Amino acid sequence: MDTLTLPAHVEGDSVRLDAPLPPDVQSVEVRVVLKTQQQSDVSSLIRLIASFPPGTRSQEDIDAEIEEGRADGR
Repeated sequence: MDTLTLPAHVEGDSVRLDAPLPPDVQSVEVRVVLKTQQQSDVSSLIRLIASFPPGTRSQEDIDAEIEEGRADGR
């Protein structure tokens, strides 16, 4: 039995195909990939950081600090 992978996406709690089914399909199974706890933790961290107000330092000030750090490491 040959298998074929079709692109799809999730809408709410339904799976929607992004391509038509070939005419000779015998059966269909859906395989899902679950988020790991680490992925969930990273998402939570990103949301937390995004909630912080913007900083007051200029781009030039940040760039100068990075260059100083690089110079100290040489």
